Amino acid sequence: MVTLQELRDLRLGKLGTAVSHWEQMVRKLTALAQGGDGGANAADFAAKAKAADWKGDNATVTKAFTTKTAQQFTDILTEARSIHAVLRDAHTALAGHQRSLTSAVDRWHAEKISFDSGGRAYGGSRHADNSATAEHVPPERLQAAATEIAAILEAASEADRIASRALHRHARSTHDFDETGYRSLKDADRAQGLADLNAALQLAGKGPDMTDAELERFNTLVRQHRDNPAFAENFATRLGSVGSLELWRELAGGPHEGPRAGRARAELLADTQKFLGTTLATASHGTSPAMTSWKSGVIAAGDDRIGAYGPYGFQVSSALMRHGTWDTGFLTSYGTKLIEFERSDPGYGGTKNLWSLSPQQQLDYPRSDSPLTAGDPMHGFLQALSHNPEASLDFFHGETGGRNGLHEISNFDYLVDKSSESDHPRVWPTDFNGKTPGYEHLGHALGAATLGYPHDAVNPRTPALDTPHHAQERESRLTLMDRLVRYYGDSETIDQQDGIRPSLARMAAGHIDSLNYSVANFGDSGEMSGRDLVYEKDRYHLKDFDRGASRSFLRALAGDPDAYETLSSAQQLYGTSMMAAAGSAAHAESIGLQSIYMHGAFDEARSEAIGKEFADDAERRNHELEKQAAWRGYVTSAVVGAGVGVGTALVTGTGVGAILIPVAIETVGGAVETHVETQTMDWLKANEHDNSTEAIKTMDDAHIAGENRAMTPLLAWAKSQGLAPHEVSELSSNAESMYVKGGNFSDTDNGRR
Repeated sequence: MVTLQELRDLRLGKLGTAVSHWEQMVRKLTALAQGGDGGANAADFAAKAKAADWKGDNATVTKAFTTKTAQQFTDILTEARSIHAVLRDAHTALAGHQRSLTSAVDRWHAEKISFDSGGRAYGGSRHADNSATAEHVPPERLQAAATEIAAILEAASEADRIASRALHRHARSTHDFDETGYRSLKDADRAQGLADLNAALQLAGKGPDMTDAELERFNTLVRQHRDNPAFAENFATRLGSVGSLELWRELAGGPHEGPRAGRARAELLADTQKFLGTTLATASHGTSPAMTSWKSGVIAAGDDRIGAYGPYGFQVSSALMRHGTWDTGFLTSYGTKLIEFERSDPGYGGTKNLWSLSPQQQLDYPRSDSPLTAGDPMHGFLQALSHNPEASLDFFHGETGGRNGLHEISNFDYLVDKSSESDHPRVWPTDFNGKTPGYEHLGHALGAATLGYPHDAVNPRTPALDTPHHAQERESRLTLMDRLVRYYGDSETIDQQDGIRPSLARMAAGHIDSLNYSVANFGDSGEMSGRDLVYEKDRYHLKDFDRGASRSFLRALAGDPDAYETLSSAQQLYGTSMMAAAGSAAHAESIGLQSIYMHGAFDEARSEAIGKEFADDAERRNHELEKQAAWRGYVTSAVVGAGVGVGTALVTGTGVGAILIPVAIETVGGAVETHVETQTMDWLKANEHDNSTEAIKTMDDAHIAGENRAMTPLLAWAKSQGLAPHEVSELSSNAESMYVKGGNFSDTDNGRR
């Protein structure tokens, strides 16, 4: 495995020189083998040898030797071309991974995260004199940083492994030249995958009888070739659809009496589940008749028991779906069949009984859910959707029929809508504490659908908008988000689906531009007030979610501390960028005041929640107020225009990972273009940790902290514009009025403050 230090310090000059030398060698050998330069060449030599009238021993010995020698020139040219292709692509790949590593390390350093030589992430900065400064960094950000670096090192290691194996193959030909070769590193990877296929299948044939050493070898093979279509498709089709499910069911354990997997075996099985699932996900993208049959077979086996008294096929396949990016068409067909089966006849006890597992059966390693919910296949399916935004979007806009005369129902209504108007929504299995882990997975899938990037993307990319199809997808995402805004309009509805709130906050932050646009419509005055022009509706593809629905949605979210922090972070960055990029001072001021209005709404919602929840406990209330004031600053220097796409910025909300926030500032190569924009970004960087007040003891102190936070971007803009004192005074008065109005916008009950 390539280490961080090895990849960072890798000098590619010698490899580049080797590529150049082999390129020259290929040109020379081409002339010797095929001609073209007017000189003697093997092709002419072979043709003359075959045409000559050989006699005696020459006809049988000399002629054969001569033509064989001529063929060797063709073989050596083939081998030289292969070596050149492998070295060339290896150089390109390693150089790209080295650039990715440098970019990632620099970006994480801006979040005060550093790495040791092996790639382990830690909070702090290392200085030129090798001294270090420790910094507190949220665990989820350290995990995200380590995950991204590990992925880069893994990719570099794969390129190195494939190239090394390909070159060793050529080096083994000590007395002859290969008559076959590789056209590229990808071609070498394909050939190596097919070469390892039988070994993987032989091990799979042993199933649970594999020793730990054999299982580790099997894991290595599927890990190395998990993204290799040739290996993955042949592996899946050779096993067969039911055979693929039986393999994991038998490896995972049960249903049978006997000891559970020990710790070492369980760790190996966790790798097996991950890499086998990812390999089958790669295979699912195949379109050959054999793969089409395999996919249909997996879906058809969903309502069959796998093994005597075993789990349903849906339960086994969904366990494998937790990993990898599965094919869009397969996922939508699979989800349709899953819901049809659930609705047809769940039997006594509903889904909890339908999807219960025997005490001996385990399908997930490590076990993530309680025994009461571990068998629910909807969990793995929703995780698969969360990794495939296109499939998730299609699915939540789709409908599903039912057996036994059941009519069609919207997938959204079935999985999301628990209101009385929804016809027989899903009853989700709960654990011993009444918690429903499925709602967290539901939130992840909805987030992928509405935001357009995978839930667990460490460094997500803005969905493209350069074709009519992409524009249609954007409209579909906005339509789904509109439905979510209207449904989750109160805290009770959100609280009924425990675990979904962080995802809703991510979605709100990702659509903070349309939410601002929606709220800026007092008394339905948006059209006459020029709202479309100010917010550039067509350019940014905004949608009106309805002012009242947006108010209820944001109020319901902002009462939660983590969601409040996410929304406030998104609002300040979005509002500041809109002011910086505004075409006129009037538009900038209008946007700045509207942003303050939004902050007022968020602050009031959070203050009310604190006041109500801790009305009779002053000490706990003050503790919550202190946490509210100490919200995390932005890491703007690392995120604005730094590899996440024009018109977006990457920020971090508490406990929810990376979120793409729409911003109005456009950049080229990370360089902010105008003086106003530069000043604004400099301000954000300088104030990275200034969004707090040290002593927050009362609700009034919390309000003052909120006012200061909301007002600072507007004052920074005023300074950049050189406003006179009386102009700043007037601006401040207008801002205060908007902040109060924003508080009234989300106010429901001040009586307990």
